[in-house]
Amino acid sequence: MNNISYTEAAALFTERNGFVVFTHGNPDGDTIGSGVALVRILRAMGKDAVAICADPIPQKLSFLARDGVFVNELPSQVETAVAVDVASAAMLGGLERFTEGREFDIAIDHHKISTAPAKARIVRSDYIANGEIIFELMPYLGVELDCDIAEALYTAISSDSGGFRYSNTRPETYECAAALLRTGIDFSAINRRLFEQKSPVQIDLEREAYNTLSLHHGGKLAIVAFDDDITVRLGVSDSDFESVNQIPRQILGVEVSAVIRPRGDGVKVSLRSNEYFDVAELAKRYGGGGHIHAAGYRYEGRSAEAAEALIKDLDGCF
Repeated sequence: MNNISYTEAAALFTERNGFVVFTHGNPDGDTIGSGVALVRILRAMGKDAVAICADPIPQKLSFLARDGVFVNELPSQVETAVAVDVASAAMLGGLERFTEGREFDIAIDHHKISTAPAKARIVRSDYIANGEIIFELMPYLGVELDCDIAEALYTAISSDSGGFRYSNTRPETYECAAALLRTGIDFSAINRRLFEQKSPVQIDLEREAYNTLSLHHGGKLAIVAFDDDITVRLGVSDSDFESVNQIPRQILGVEVSAVIRPRGDGVKVSLRSNEYFDVAELAKRYGGGGHIHAAGYRYEGRSAEAAEALIKDLDGCF
């Protein structure tokens, strides 16, 4: 795996230039926040750095994408390629082609199963957010926190920890957040963007989710399987689906939940668990990955077929 230390990573970042920071497709707060923070840190070091994402940045995260941090097209020449919060090449979406015959110079990741091709990597699978790793790396790079970096890192950490509610939130996670808050960022505004504000389309999508929800295996498995025409019928984008991932998980007695939605010529299956079930291992069977309590994979078929396969796979598991 070639998991390197912060000191070794700092040497790499100090010696190199021409950085392109890759975030994963269907972006969330952790990958965007980590990417923005790392670009700003590198620029503070006097480096040329930009970030890129295969998909549009969700509106709720658009406040981070200023000062030309993100570019729309992959530069023709990439001197140093960095991946943040990218567990596998498949997570890059339309940028997966970059890894054909090439490895990232360094990958920074916190997923339990991390297979993105990289010459070197920093993996902290017990950290709830990738942003925590960027925060710990900063002192080795000789860069001090400012409000711009702090708001990006707070977005990353608050997003992936569910507002510091999830079970693998560590004491160090709160200590990191405290340091970020001391810069004076408006953390309450960030949390409102992440967890409270929803578009009319997302409200329509949540209504549809409740109408399609089904329970299986004695109520231990909850599935929301959207029809294949959902994106056209409601006019939703990939990022809108993030608002429904918690709906089946919140039902009393549910251990594993799944939201299945059309994507491209197949479907995307987003898995969540509440207490003991390792959904990353389940996703791995289908070539996906993630964390113990949050993972996903792509299924070549229709939503109903993916739901049937999942129900069968989990027979006798509870």
